[in-house]
Amino acid sequence: MADEVLSLQSRQHAAQAMRRRLVITLVAAVALIAAGWITLWAAGGSTAPPPHPPAALAASRRPSDELLETTKGLQVTQQQTVDQLQVVQDQLVAQRAETKRLSDQIAALSERLDALQQSIANMPPTTHAAGSPSGPQPKAH
Repeated sequence: MADEVLSLQSRQHAAQAMRRRLVITLVAAVALIAAGWITLWAAGGSTAPPPHPPAALAASRRPSDELLETTKGLQVTQQQTVDQLQVVQDQLVAQRAETKRLSDQIAALSERLDALQQSIANMPPTTHAAGSPSGPQPKAH
């Protein structure tokens, strides 16, 4: 019984740790998405540069290429985060089901224990005669 309680407590601690990791993952995902949007907004909000000669035009494309690569990297990271979040959610659902199963088992054991205690309480007490010795009585001659 004590092992089951300890096991339940350890599972609850594990579930709490999983929730903390889930929150951290969500915060990281939101931060990455926000950074991507800010980057895109900053790039989209700039004014068009004045016309340049062809060599300068090639140099000005490099930052936009970098921006596209950064955006693609953020999208990949975002998808990985979403995938990880799905895994964590699936694990959480499984842990909740396991916790429910264990809780039901504990409730059933508690009912059995209560019934056993009740049956012991209802048993008539056994008494020994006060004057009778506990061993066999010697024969009189």
